[in-house]
Amino acid sequence: MDALSLDQFLVFVTIADEGSFAAAARRLNRAQSAITYAIQKLEDQSGLILFDRSQYRPTLTEAGATLLPRARRVLDDVADYRLQASGIAKGLEAELTLLATAYFPGELLARVLRAFNAAFPAVQIRLSIESTDTSTDALRDRQADLALINEFTPLDGAFERRFCTRVGLVAVAAPGHPLAHLPASFGSDLLQDHTQIVLEARSETRDGRDFGVHAANRWRVTDLDMKHQLLLGGVGWGSMPYPRVAADLAAGRLVALKPDRWEGSDRMPVFPLVIAHLKETPLGPAARWLVQKFVEESAAETANG
Repeated sequence: MDALSLDQFLVFVTIADEGSFAAAARRLNRAQSAITYAIQKLEDQSGLILFDRSQYRPTLTEAGATLLPRARRVLDDVADYRLQASGIAKGLEAELTLLATAYFPGELLARVLRAFNAAFPAVQIRLSIESTDTSTDALRDRQADLALINEFTPLDGAFERRFCTRVGLVAVAAPGHPLAHLPASFGSDLLQDHTQIVLEARSETRDGRDFGVHAANRWRVTDLDMKHQLLLGGVGWGSMPYPRVAADLAAGRLVALKPDRWEGSDRMPVFPLVIAHLKETPLGPAARWLVQKFVEESAAETANG
């Protein structure tokens, strides 16, 4: 069994697909005697008869029918190996580490990565949801290739970035929450009296500032989905990216709050989301494709309303 070869598996599969030794010989551009010898050797080394030759056309034996899918899998795996090795030799990455803010629209992320998987089936993706500060640190330390991040303030010159989309925040509460019964454009000072659910990165922001925090009593969570569940459960109020709660607002599971001021503005913030990488680190072909695809899909989404 140690002497089994890929060529024997190829002959085995080709005979099964073509229906005869002669047709397999034509398909592989070999003498029929070479095909016969290869399959005999495979049968000898396997200790099994793979084809019944008693009829005009060879047919798979029970053992042959059982082992044929295995042989196909071996050939497919080798083909994948060769494809990936060839890509790496030409500069194609074996793996990409992509970081994404929790605010990035999940539907857009899934659509781009689905297309990426079809275009680069041999390239693995390592995806992690992180804060902007954590993501930029990882890019600087070369622990990540690309990051989808909030650009609340312009990133420094160490990064190249391309605009992807904009996400607006909406303040929400469950229908039974006291704030949900206030009229539109109520005084923002009323927010201070009710528990606010705040999303906080596992690592504090560098300058220690709180963004969008209005309440005296604030509960901090590190997961946007958990924050969402607490808001639905009426534990408190808080701001959420609009795409995450659009269905809840339409169904009445959450109510949009409309304070007259939000951090000095008369409207809720809308901020850009960008895809960034370290400027001094050149991107490989798969990473370049991914950046461009995010830009194109975001532009198409914006154009379609």
